[in-house]
Amino acid sequence: MSGPGLNVPQSDPRWPALRRLRPPAFMLMNVGIITILYALVMAAVLRGWLPAPEDFATSLRGQTEWEAPLKMIVSIVAGLLSIVGAWNAFGLRRWGLVVVGAITAITPVTPVCVLGFPFALWALWVLSMPEVRQHFT
Repeated sequence: MSGPGLNVPQSDPRWPALRRLRPPAFMLMNVGIITILYALVMAAVLRGWLPAPEDFATSLRGQTEWEAPLKMIVSIVAGLLSIVGAWNAFGLRRWGLVVVGAITAITPVTPVCVLGFPFALWALWVLSMPEVRQHFT
């Protein structure tokens, strides 16, 4: 098997768990990256470094002075948790952190949560399977 995480032969008992968990974990990692990029774009628009549609920039600038930066920080933390959770899923480590990473992909701080919702549900469904959970260290 190629890709990040464990490379085990098909005869390894962890093979079915990895085969089921890798696709949703990969998508959660992508959602985390997109969430962080969206937060960075929000910061650049707020500072005036990037041109943006007037209604978007006005909605960002219309927030209180602590609200927009707080949303950006929470977005970056949520994105990082999604990435770290997905990375641990690739190695079948820290089941709880993988669950937290999937849940943070649903956190409605940015519009990216709409993209993360189906993938997080998919990951949580796979993580709830006893044959997958038993292989986590």
